[in-house]
Amino acid sequence: MDNLLVMKFGGTSVGSAERMKVACDLIAEEAARRPVVVVVSAMSKITDLLLDATRHAEAGDQAGLDYDLHQLELRHFTAADALIPALSKNGTSRVREQIGDIVSEFQRIVNGIQMLGHRPPRTVDEAVSAGERLSALLISEHLKSRGIAAQAVNAAEVIVTDAVFNNASPLMDATEEKANARLIPLLKACEIPVVTGFNGATADGRPTTLGRGGSDFSASILAA
Repeated sequence: MDNLLVMKFGGTSVGSAERMKVACDLIAEEAARRPVVVVVSAMSKITDLLLDATRHAEAGDQAGLDYDLHQLELRHFTAADALIPALSKNGTSRVREQIGDIVSEFQRIVNGIQMLGHRPPRTVDEAVSAGERLSALLISEHLKSRGIAAQAVNAAEVIVTDAVFNNASPLMDATEEKANARLIPLLKACEIPVVTGFNGATADGRPTTLGRGGSDFSASILAA
């Protein structure tokens, strides 16, 4: 793939609907000239919120957990309402449903933590990737609303890592194979992959994360 550009947007750059619109302006400008892969972090402070929710679950603090879940959903619903035209045939209501699905999946995981009474590192990795998945959804859907072909991609489908949960390292040969299989067809179809930063999966599919600040690492891995 010639002249490929990997663009990475951190938490502040996707921290609100307004910032996401600016990010999408930059993406659209570059995508008009060359193939682009986008890597996104969670919205600012969302990873901390997710970790806080896992701690409330571990402690059996239902009120604290419910508050965090509400804030998680509310912040992304608010952004979706601003990013995707409400009158669009495939507009806000559909995206709200997809947000709800990701939040429900996160809730299922933290409910498991609450039942166990502790936070296994593997489970935390699976939980905290929800933030990046929500950002990738919002960015890709806003691009689509502007007539730009894009698709949210979970990096667990692309980046293969070892099993050091919370601080995994990439296995580059396996990652190259998966990246070529998952991303190259999208790029050849002139579709922008919007990939979650920070997370990956082991060769047998167990979710991992690359450590705090791992979204920068994700972009470098994909660029390589």
